[in-house]
Amino acid sequence: MNGRRIGAGRSDSIGPYLKRALSKATFVECPDDGFVEGRHILAAGEIDAFGANRRRLAPAVRDMRGNRVLPDNLYGVPQTISVAKGKPSVLITFNRFIDEVRASGFLKTAIERSGVIGVEVAPPSDR
Repeated sequence: MNGRRIGAGRSDSIGPYLKRALSKATFVECPDDGFVEGRHILAAGEIDAFGANRRRLAPAVRDMRGNRVLPDNLYGVPQTISVAKGKPSVLITFNRFIDEVRASGFLKTAIERSGVIGVEVAPPSDR
């Protein structure tokens, strides 16, 4: 990674992570949140790589010859649902629903059908 330059959008959550994690590469902050500016500076060779959400990045690089989205995850960003305090019945309902779609294989099948690379069903939590 010595001497490499890696970009990310100014407001993208991966930016702060890259700033902290890169010790031998240079982080380049791009002015937009998407891949518009990143695409241009990557194509121009001003950066060696661009970090972004896989779902947004994969379609953006499809027509960029010589570029690809790496198959593994750079960092995991778990997704969750927030429920207002004092609503235990709502919490129970959502927990049951999540447990059911996870156990039935629905989530796994939905991810596979979507074609998104690197997304996995989280293991059951200890409640």
